Amino acid sequence: MQRALKLSVSLTLVALAWLAGAAPAAIAQQIVAQSNFVNRQAVTAIPQISITVRADFVLFSLRYTTATKSEDARTAELTRMYQTVTQRAPRADGITIEVGQPGNSAALETVSMKEIILKPAQDRSDMNLVVKVAVKPNDTFNAIRARVEKFVADTPLNGRVEAIIGDNQFLGIADPKKHRDALVKMIAEDVKMMQATFGNGAPPVAVDLSSMESRISTRPVGPLDLEVYIPYRMEVWSGPPPR
Repeated sequence: MQRALKLSVSLTLVALAWLAGAAPAAIAQQIVAQSNFVNRQAVTAIPQISITVRADFVLFSLRYTTATKSEDARTAELTRMYQTVTQRAPRADGITIEVGQPGNSAALETVSMKEIILKPAQDRSDMNLVVKVAVKPNDTFNAIRARVEKFVADTPLNGRVEAIIGDNQFLGIADPKKHRDALVKMIAEDVKMMQATFGNGAPPVAVDLSSMESRISTRPVGPLDLEVYIPYRMEVWSGPPPR
């Protein structure tokens, strides 16, 4: 029986568009943002203070699907497929497998096969996985994507199962809190600059910051780069604060 492998990964990053906001990460201490929509234009909602960091990992969606007539046979095919791909991942080059979709995934140990195998149609069963690839110091996005394609292509398919790599990829940082100290210090220096610049007159200059308790946010600004910021707001006034 012929086994089919479908690869639907785009060959170039899409420019001049982006997906606003970061997708919520399912694993603690991680944050991800869609990477194939890269912003090239100024966005007023982004605060002035931010830093650009290199992603720690890239997420790819991977769907295994089968149209075998018997539902029991489809379940057996996808179960064997799951065992094959999860057993190969630890031996691959910086690749980890999770269950779900990029930005909404779970560790393998936390789900059962009943939760993993989906039935979107009467004659089809699917299994949605996430391929998480660690970013190496000299990596390019194309090199990472090539590793994913090779991993999927080299993984033997079972029965009538087909593999589909999704079009969307996500960049992620493993510990966003590690950037908070640097951002807070930069914001504090910006406040001092504002007070010094506008404080030559007699009325004192006051600066009010809000939303500083917010969690770190990100947006993609390059193939493997993320802009990291605290979504704070700043108000500057001279004299008594407005009521």
